[in-house]
Amino acid sequence: MMNRINTRAVACMAFILSATTSCALHEASVDHVRGQSAIIPATVPMPVSTIEIYDPTLNRRVEADVLSLSSNDIRRRLTSTETLISVERRDSSGGFSYLGSGGKVSRGTYRVTFDYANYTNQRVTFINDESAIGRIGVGLRITADLEIKKNGVDLSGLIPIALAAEDNKVSGQLSFLVYGISNDKVGLAVPSQAILDVNSVQKSFEAAAAVRILFGLEDTLLEPYLLGISEVESTLADEALEAATKKLVH
Repeated sequence: MMNRINTRAVACMAFILSATTSCALHEASVDHVRGQSAIIPATVPMPVSTIEIYDPTLNRRVEADVLSLSSNDIRRRLTSTETLISVERRDSSGGFSYLGSGGKVSRGTYRVTFDYANYTNQRVTFINDESAIGRIGVGLRITADLEIKKNGVDLSGLIPIALAAEDNKVSGQLSFLVYGISNDKVGLAVPSQAILDVNSVQKSFEAAAAVRILFGLEDTLLEPYLLGISEVESTLADEALEAATKKLVH
């Protein structure tokens, strides 16, 4: 078990990844890491075939084939850097129901998805002129499959989840997926899976930091993926994801 100093070090790494500048933390503050937003994730990120770019000749946005763009072109397009979070609960049918981007939960089986992503947004329309935002980017997806043993466990971030695991309130495992980034160093920087504990959470932040460094390297090849959708009611998520897949992936 890691001591309090090491736990604070992990929290500092989370703040660095979220573009904060201070590591003067205490236990009450690690639950709230800035630079996070909600996403309804695609089950598996999928490579997109087109992405919007600005055409100076036409003086407007146009859709460009991803294969026609260099990695530098793609890098300049993926201007947002954020941690995208989704919390889902397993229901009686064995499927998962979307709950939001965090908060305290009761006992049960949950899946929390963290996308440490560089991304851009493209609007997608579907039935009855409804619309959603498709998140398109590259990065690292960390999936936490969790069994919550006691009520009131906070799932708003990896830090509170790890601390709950230390208190035997939750158990589970982490899995890791790098998408849209091709570099020989990826395999050295990112594990495949790990049992949930504070040590594995520290390694998670190290992996996320490494992937973000690789994103900026000239020898890294980039290919944008559809990560999921946002700004849509959860009851319309399936239709919105289907529309985003048809528009952007196929």
